[in-house]
Amino acid sequence: MTESHRTSLLATGLLIAATTLLHLLVAPAVGLSVDEAHYALYGLHLEWSYFDHPPMVGWLQAVVLPFSQSDFALRLLPVVLSAGASLVLYQLTRDLFPEQSPWTGFFAVALLQGSIIVQLLALAMVPDGPLLLFGLLAVLWIHRALGKGGVREWLLSGLFLGLAGLSKYTAVTLAAGALLSLATGRQWRRMLTPGPWLAVGVGLLLILPVLWWNHQHDWISLRYQLQHGTRGEQWSGSRFLLSQVGQLVAYTPALYLFGWAALLQGLREYRHPGVHATLCFALPLLLLFGWNGGFYTTLPHWTVLGWAIAAPLTARWLWQHWQRRWIRLTTWSSAALSVALAGLLYSQLLHPWLPFERNNHPLRDLYGWQQAAQRAEQLRRQLPAPAEIFVPNWTFASRIAWYARPAPVVVLDRRYDQFDLWFGSPQQGARGIVVFPSYYHGPPPGRLFARCAELPPLPILLQGKAAVTFYFEACEGYGDSEQP
Repeated sequence: MTESHRTSLLATGLLIAATTLLHLLVAPAVGLSVDEAHYALYGLHLEWSYFDHPPMVGWLQAVVLPFSQSDFALRLLPVVLSAGASLVLYQLTRDLFPEQSPWTGFFAVALLQGSIIVQLLALAMVPDGPLLLFGLLAVLWIHRALGKGGVREWLLSGLFLGLAGLSKYTAVTLAAGALLSLATGRQWRRMLTPGPWLAVGVGLLLILPVLWWNHQHDWISLRYQLQHGTRGEQWSGSRFLLSQVGQLVAYTPALYLFGWAALLQGLREYRHPGVHATLCFALPLLLLFGWNGGFYTTLPHWTVLGWAIAAPLTARWLWQHWQRRWIRLTTWSSAALSVALAGLLYSQLLHPWLPFERNNHPLRDLYGWQQAAQRAEQLRRQLPAPAEIFVPNWTFASRIAWYARPAPVVVLDRRYDQFDLWFGSPQQGARGIVVFPSYYHGPPPGRLFARCAELPPLPILLQGKAAVTFYFEACEGYGDSEQP
């Protein structure tokens, strides 16, 4: 190991350690977000798979829950996954571009860690966390297998492809990338050797739980995912641009703009093994969600694996063009923006200070759910049995069901989802407590019942003012109302 390699590895380790400590400091500051609570419930209701995602996120939380069910404990694994993904990214950069300075690996990690969305993912156990780690490992070992790899490299490729498939359906783009690598790299002869087939076998074996669960549930999850990205009536240029602006902000101008520049330049250098691998694995995912962004606004975290795979090539491109003044200015400006956004976010989480109007706090969705769930459960127990807790939609259900566990929480909308599988759909004549926050602007949930009585609201105070208020109604006679 050269001196340059040692110092770059040390710098990368220090960067990862610093961000990890920051994540651990912020982790206990606020309650669980909508997705965190939803996937924590996965861990309580273990299954082979689930309505909207494969099971990995629930299985990982199930490892933590027997020891602690605190918000802090549920955020420990995301912190570990983020640190692990950064270490793998450093090694992947070294493997893809061994001729470059070892500092290219450090810059790749810095580009990824500078993204505000990656900082948020490090605090929340969502499917993208394990997907990022296992996806990068899959690319690393597939690249090695396609080089001069043997059976070991192919087996590990299949292992990490399978684990990525258990994490999120987006992993299908990795399989597409592997096929693209074989096709465009003129390596079809590899298919005559046992290695690739061993990888396929291991990968398929690992995702059998997902296939079996879907088979038992009329392929509900796969059908939902196929429809999820094309809900718009027609492709919209304005929706596409909005999605791309979201990507620009979430991943910083340095990674987003220079990343596309590097990928476009890479099309002329596709014979380079590292460039070729990056194009094959990053472009399918980025182009898929880029195009789908015209049908349905793409959420920034959906493309995190694509930008992580593109980070080594982007770091290489920056290293090659660093002598240009505008490149340096843009990079440093992007870094300053990243620090400012992270500072704003973490300071607000640790000690809320932004001014806000009553019931309109910018982070109101993170506050008060534990208190609201406990109040709803207390009120439910005061009603004649059987009585349930009702909420207008699944986003409210995730927090109420987690903090009121094991009380049943029934969703009132007509969308069939995981909560219908767990707690059932609303039944004719049912009674219970309806709860919703002040920022809910949908149809009054009480209209679905024959009779409802308003109960005292619960304001959640920050800086001496209600950041959000929760409303409660005691209702009975579900489905007996004459209102539409």
